[in-house]
This record gives sequence, C-alpha cells and structure tokens, in this order.
Amino acid sequence: MSTCPDARLGPRRSSTASCSSKRRSARPRRSALPPDATALSRTLVSAGVEGAGVSEEALGVLARVPTDAVAGALAALAEDGYSFLVDLFVTDSGEALELTYHLRSFGTDDEVFVRAVAGHGAEVPSVWETHPAALYAEREAAEMFGLSFPGHPNPKRLLTTDEIGEPPLLKSVPLRAHHEVARPGIVRVAPEPSQEDEG
Repeated sequence: MSTCPDARLGPRRSSTASCSSKRRSARPRRSALPPDATALSRTLVSAGVEGAGVSEEALGVLARVPTDAVAGALAALAEDGYSFLVDLFVTDSGEALELTYHLRSFGTDDEVFVRAVAGHGAEVPSVWETHPAALYAEREAAEMFGLSFPGHPNPKRLLTTDEIGEPPLLKSVPLRAHHEVARPGIVRVAPEPSQEDEG
C-alpha cells in the first residue's frame, strides 16, 4: 500500500459501515397476505370477463377463465396493476392443456395466476399487446404443445425445426431414443465401445 496521500483513494460507499443500507430507499416488501380474491373477482366482472372464478390456492390467488376470455382478463388485470407477465406455463393433463399465466404487480409486489383450459391444438388469443413478455412464451407454448395464438406478430418456431413433427411435450407423443432424435451432421454421437473393442 502506498503512503503517498495522492495515491490513496477515499472510502467507497460499499467498503465501509458508513454505507449502510439504512440510507437506501425503502423498497416495499411483499405482503404476507395474498391479494384480495374478492377485489380481483370484481375487476374481472367489471371488465366483462364472464365465467371467471377466483379462489385462493396453495400457489396464491388463482383466477380460472374461459380460453376465449384470456386476453380480456389479462388486459383488465394489467389496468389493475398486474402489468408484468412473469411466465406462461402449459401442462398436458392428457385430456386437455392447462395454460397458467403468472402475473406480478410492481406497485404492490403482489402476484396472481390466471388459468385457462384449452383442448389440444386449440386457439388461445395472444396477450402480447398488454403483456409484451408473452412474445417468446407464446411461441414456446405453440411449438411444444401445438397451440396457436391468433394475433401473435411472429408465430415462427423458436426452439425446433419443421422436421420435428408432433409437438414434443404432449403426453400423446411417445418418448424417442437418443439415436432417433440425433440428426447426422448436426449432433455427433460417439458410438459406445463394444465388448470386442475392449479385449
């Protein structure tokens, strides 16, 4: 360490106790209470979303809406402050596909889930205009589960090629062995050594 006063740097904010987090702006902490399911239900009803059911589940507040009302429900929730789409995930129950939209409000730091049940190969309205984060999530859901999202600006494949055939994450699609999936020239798989090679 140099003894020259010009070479010594002053203390940086993060290097001393004088920079405690007490002076930082207070960020609202997530409430231990879930959002009010009744208020959420009123929001959906006032937006004209018919057939919606709101309940408190283990994962949080869940709104179940008909497939054709997804865009209206998410638009109403965006106006109510739930403007950020954290994720869209799809599960195949074997009989139908369940789409779950995970929304967050930055103002209150609350989260809600919106679930719709769609048939295999169904059309679900795109929500990218109210929730731009849905652009890639909808493309992935379309590709992996065979859904289509009318109104999506770029419905091209995201992860696979046109050669894939059936949507790979459907329960009706049989599992394939590694050699059935590997394409010559793209994926190089070293052959497993046989008994004769070792001896």
